[in-house]
Amino acid sequence: MTRVLVMGTGAVGGYFGGCLLRRGHDVTFVARGPNLSALQSDGLRVTGAMGDFSFDQVDAVGAPSGDFELVLLCVKAYDLNSAMVAGDVVLTLQNGVDAPFAVQEALGDVVLGGSTGIVADLPEPGHVHVVSDYAWIRFGELSGGGVSPRVERVRSRLDVDGIEPLVVDDARISLWEKMSLMCGMAGLTTLYQRPMGELLGDPSTRDQFEAIVRECFAVAMARGVPLRDDFVAKRMHYAAGIDPMAMSSMSRDFARGRNIELETFNGAIVRMGAELGIDVPQNVAVYEGIKGARKRFS
Repeated sequence: MTRVLVMGTGAVGGYFGGCLLRRGHDVTFVARGPNLSALQSDGLRVTGAMGDFSFDQVDAVGAPSGDFELVLLCVKAYDLNSAMVAGDVVLTLQNGVDAPFAVQEALGDVVLGGSTGIVADLPEPGHVHVVSDYAWIRFGELSGGGVSPRVERVRSRLDVDGIEPLVVDDARISLWEKMSLMCGMAGLTTLYQRPMGELLGDPSTRDQFEAIVRECFAVAMARGVPLRDDFVAKRMHYAAGIDPMAMSSMSRDFARGRNIELETFNGAIVRMGAELGIDVPQNVAVYEGIKGARKRFS
């Protein structure tokens, strides 16, 4: 049994923490507001494509205390600074590419960089509903060099029903794989409020999607990330396999007037491009377009 802290119990943290609790691990959930109240009073309920299960009682707190063998850092990137909690190993699961290094700078060499693949939501406090028929966590060392013993130990902890743990030689590569895809998917589904099938089926927006991925590739290479020459082609092939009706969570948050991760995705590429002297016009167009649309509707 492993003592696990889920820092940020939204849909992602709630689901992965619930899977670990179901396996018998000692899981503490950190949440806030109505979600915290619901977890404390009614427990956790998970429904959807990955199966239904529930707990009448869970250990849910507003602020963590004690020692933890594994911390799953599941908050949004814009809440990261107030959510860094030390543990024997801290696995960052934020979108974007900078969060693991910010946490490493604050907490030291306890950090593994990770990304997730799951589509889930909170239809009500304390209730996670999973839409996707997959739920993976891909992670590894931030310095590359292969799969370390501690990565293997974390993999064994996460190898439970409902979670597919995928280890990588270099976490930077997998972070940029997801970053480039999300700059296209999150950026364009938010800007145009159109699903993936329409975006990739329209030659103009498909070309824009590919240009965004290509700009991400250029920035990553300039930062010393060892991506393969076929990176862009493989990302576009992956994008073509996404559900044609899929909308990003950022597009849904935008439509609901919630905080969005624009600065984590296209905004970050715009800033990095400026620092490196690399032109990223399509990321700029998406970034400025979404900012302008938000001002009009605010």
